[in-house]
Amino acid sequence: ASWQTSVQKSIEFYREGNLEKAFEALSDIPEGVQNPRFFMYRASLFLYVGRVDEARSEIEKTLHLRPGDTHAFALQSMIAVVQNEKQKAIDLAKSAVKADPHSAAARIALSYALQSNFDLQGALASLKDSVKVEPGNALAWARLAELWLSFGKLQEAFKAADKAVSLNPNLGRTQTVLGFAYLTQIKIKRSKEAFEKAIGLDQADPLPRLGLGLTKIREGNLDEGREEIEIAASLDPNHSLFRSYLGKAYYEEKRDKLAADQFAVAKDLDPLDPTPFFYDAIRKQTMNRPVEALRDMQTSIALNNNRAVYRSRLLLDEDLAARGASLARIYSDLGFQQLALAEGWRSLNTDPGNFSTHRFLSDSYSSLPRHEIARVSELLQAQLLQPINIAPLQPHLSQSNLLILSGAGPSEMSFNEFNPLFNRNRLALQASSIVGEDHTWGEEAVLSGIFGRFSYSLGQFHYQTEGFRKNDELREDLYNAFVQMSLSPETSLQAEFRSKEAEFGDRMLRFLPNDFLPNLRQKEGNKGIRVGFHHTFSPGSDLIASAMYQTSEPKTQDVSFGLFDFKTDEKSLGGEGQYLFRSEGLNVVAGAGYFKIDRKDVSTDVSLDPPEKFVLVERSDVYHTNLYLYSYLNYLNPVTLTIGGSADLFKVGELHRNQFNPKFGVIWTPLPGITLRGALVRALNRTMVNNQTIEPTQVAGFNQFFVDAEGTDAWRYGIAMDQKFSKDLFAGAEYSIRNLEVPNLFPIPTGHAVIMSDWEERSGRFYLYWTPHSWFALSAEYYYERLDREKPLIAGIDEVRTHRLPFGISFYHPSGLSAMLKTTWIDQSGRFKRVFADLFSPSLPGEDRFWIVDAAIQYRLPRRYGFLILGARNLFDRSFHYQDTDPSNPQIQPKRFIYGKFTLSF
Repeated sequence: ASWQTSVQKSIEFYREGNLEKAFEALSDIPEGVQNPRFFMYRASLFLYVGRVDEARSEIEKTLHLRPGDTHAFALQSMIAVVQNEKQKAIDLAKSAVKADPHSAAARIALSYALQSNFDLQGALASLKDSVKVEPGNALAWARLAELWLSFGKLQEAFKAADKAVSLNPNLGRTQTVLGFAYLTQIKIKRSKEAFEKAIGLDQADPLPRLGLGLTKIREGNLDEGREEIEIAASLDPNHSLFRSYLGKAYYEEKRDKLAADQFAVAKDLDPLDPTPFFYDAIRKQTMNRPVEALRDMQTSIALNNNRAVYRSRLLLDEDLAARGASLARIYSDLGFQQLALAEGWRSLNTDPGNFSTHRFLSDSYSSLPRHEIARVSELLQAQLLQPINIAPLQPHLSQSNLLILSGAGPSEMSFNEFNPLFNRNRLALQASSIVGEDHTWGEEAVLSGIFGRFSYSLGQFHYQTEGFRKNDELREDLYNAFVQMSLSPETSLQAEFRSKEAEFGDRMLRFLPNDFLPNLRQKEGNKGIRVGFHHTFSPGSDLIASAMYQTSEPKTQDVSFGLFDFKTDEKSLGGEGQYLFRSEGLNVVAGAGYFKIDRKDVSTDVSLDPPEKFVLVERSDVYHTNLYLYSYLNYLNPVTLTIGGSADLFKVGELHRNQFNPKFGVIWTPLPGITLRGALVRALNRTMVNNQTIEPTQVAGFNQFFVDAEGTDAWRYGIAMDQKFSKDLFAGAEYSIRNLEVPNLFPIPTGHAVIMSDWEERSGRFYLYWTPHSWFALSAEYYYERLDREKPLIAGIDEVRTHRLPFGISFYHPSGLSAMLKTTWIDQSGRFKRVFADLFSPSLPGEDRFWIVDAAIQYRLPRRYGFLILGARNLFDRSFHYQDTDPSNPQIQPKRFIYGKFTLSF
């Protein structure tokens, strides 16, 4: 019949991707045709171009002639999915499968319905069945590839996409999926060819346009990539995700108004999609609108926890660059670091393999004293788990014990905020500098780049100051080189070189007046190299490994009573491996490490009266092996349990310790907005190179690694609560106790005697954060610390009790101008030993109460080129007595410090 010939021609045009001629071939078919297959074909064409009402009419005609038609039910199910009628979609898809169990189309429809209803495993199973019943169905294989990509199964996705193309290379959808599969493998040329072929086959399909845009951006052609995404958005203007990606592209081009418009449209089109809220939060933070950024971030977090994965990850480009963006800066700009930590701990217990959460925690730990090991260790774990990216590695971030007053460095102790939202081939340069009182000057410069499968970062840091009193000088130089290569989508290698040279006097801030060594000179010099490995067996199964070698030559001299010279020569070697397993109800982190330090101490003592020289050479090599297993159980929702343990075999000289360390933690969310935490942890002070380890640093948010004496055995008990009252009001509290058994080594004729001391540390924190207006943020915090040290055999603390109450107010204007004011009440009392005292001298009591005021004004340069800061620490030049319990990272000083600094990014 003539109408059948016309249908056949239309099908041929459709297979060639020429939809216009496919419709024209059907235009002459008389209305009297009563054929269900014809109606279904025409309904499919109508749906393909978005003409839903006309498609419905054709489906109704089919069901009138054939009430149980499988394909009619399948198409009705697809329409219900698009219109977010989840249960109706499932019912219709099941009816289609029941009508014809051997229909691939029915099972494909069921996969979409199940995916829209949170059941990704069911969707995958339906697609596996579809290729079994119709192994020659190219569309079924393409859809299966799409689902494999949504699970992160790259090899399976590529095989399915390749199969789809082999069955029907002229089907645009198959070429599109193949293009995304190549893109995940960073095979840019092949990816581009597949997307271009898909576009040639179907000019009306927006998806390959998006893919081609992402491919062009990945190879460094931002303008051309953005144009392709614009075409995709024009072909489907009601698609929220296309709008989000177009907004990302405008953001990259620093066209803020256009980016804001696209994110707003995306939010309106799909209010349940966390994507535009996430991107818009980053944009607003860089536009000096951190309060609004926080609100969008909270919305994104809530939606991400409650929303099904409607779209496969192939459309999302995995958001690798965006996930590495500086979320911690939103919280630090507001002064809400405690809230950031609470978010980070929850996220890490849910997914311990998420590199961006490790980086987020590393940034946030910079606000807490005595958390240096946790900060640099979380950074190391983030580096090992991260994909290749252009994020610069600032040299000071990977170094602990910088001895620099908080806020007085050339750049912040957190991840910078100038990272792109797209991974693309390019170079980036960031430079920071500070000039301040006390002849303070510092600068830091980092050059980073990415090209194909290779990324690198080269950094240099310099800082010098004469300090606030005599012999408080510091001069420090850091260098860092980091390279990473992706051997495949599953495997990456990295290497890092670090160098530190520092020379300083007595930087310790002690409680008693004039209690310092005026002739003490200290030097630190170390160089180290690290290599890392990461392999992903599957989306829930990873192996990471790290090996470090470092040489250190610290030196101490004092000429107060003659000449005292102490030198140490250390060669440190450490290796660690870790396996991470993640599933819906259970996460497991297991690992082992071995560390060896060859240490030689040379002491030279030259007295003046009588003249005499004494030289002592000692070796104290360190050997440490550790094993650990942490399990995170999420079966009892809303409760997450951490159950695990570690074993340490430790030896240094006459000190031997082999012990088992239980780990127990709980995070419970009894009501929305309320989180309760508790932990019981035992830890042996870890032997580490550069203070870094890949063992989990916290249990339920309680840090377990502190800078203690070698071989210290510590138990920590803690409870905490975090409360979110509204999107603008947050509060929380934490209290913990650490009981320590500290070894002290005394020289005796046959070696050393080991005497144990019992120490106790108590700490508490409380915070209250409020954003009453989009331009203002208020914070009130309370910190309590009590240290009791039995047999304090060194100068400094016998016992100390400290209360700190910081109150802060911050102002942010969209013009780029910000102002911050923080006033802190400090009450400290205790018993202290003078630095000149001998071992048997009594401790002296002391107490002081005082206010400290810090202030700063900041201006953000237009188009995210950087910012300028003018600030003051201890604005009113308040003198006081204070014992710093974290002397390597001082928070305050008894003299005003005015400074100016800038950061530029290109």
